[in-house]
Amino acid sequence: MALTLVPSFSLSGVWKRTQFPVSTESQKPRQKKEFPILEKQNWLIHLHYIRKDYEACKAVIKEQLQETQGLCEYAIYVQALIFRLEGNIQESLELFQTCAVLSPQSADNLKQVARSLFLLGKHKAAIEVYNEAAKLNQKDW
Repeated sequence: MALTLVPSFSLSGVWKRTQFPVSTESQKPRQKKEFPILEKQNWLIHLHYIRKDYEACKAVIKEQLQETQGLCEYAIYVQALIFRLEGNIQESLELFQTCAVLSPQSADNLKQVARSLFLLGKHKAAIEVYNEAAKLNQKDW
């Protein structure tokens, strides 16, 4: 076991050096556990989206979805919003449905599914999905 000198302040107001034992075990490098972070680029996706830089946003989304094997809900959600803005309503509907599967308790995802159904002219189906969303989060309506 090694000793290390650490400066410390005494009650009498004088600085002194105190020796503390240092374990050599703590000096061994530890291996980091690798946990995938599914949302690590959400901030960048959001930044490009609010700046209306949709091409850069789609590039980051594509990269994020490749890294997460398609499990990043926010990336899918923003991609669906962009598709809808570009007029690809059917594709946006499918992506919002994917978001609803990834996060089944999210009323926001269901509202987006309903909005896409409405834009496709499927009004009865849209009403049913809106009603489902209302049941999930009654305080939101």
